[in-house]
Amino acid sequence: MLEPPAPKPWRASDQEAIELCRDWMVFMGADDVVVAADRAREVCHLYSGRYLAWVDNRRGNLDPELVLWAKNTAAGDGRNALVFLSGGVLPEAQDQADAAGVALLRFDAQGGNLDGVNRVGRRLRESGLAIT
Repeated sequence: MLEPPAPKPWRASDQEAIELCRDWMVFMGADDVVVAADRAREVCHLYSGRYLAWVDNRRGNLDPELVLWAKNTAAGDGRNALVFLSGGVLPEAQDQADAAGVALLRFDAQGGNLDGVNRVGRRLRESGLAIT
């Protein structure tokens, strides 16, 4: 049985946050997840056969434009959108994500936690990524 990613004793850098979120995706059942490199990173940070994921490692609130970008990009690609964030979520962004079916997942690198922030995120956190 897989163990959840270990907490870090420091605030994760952007690259460490991406790798941590990759580890969370693997733990949740997306065992084919890859960290995007080169030009692919302009589209998303992580991808698997069923998911495209973005990692927002800022301390502030999630930008609603990222939710729209995730929704449109994933819809055009035929995959499901995940947005991992370390900060807060404005109600507008949460409502937008719920309406679009974009999962919002808040990670705490130091605490070692991952929580669903919206309806889709909570469902996926409970059921895992092997089933949409």
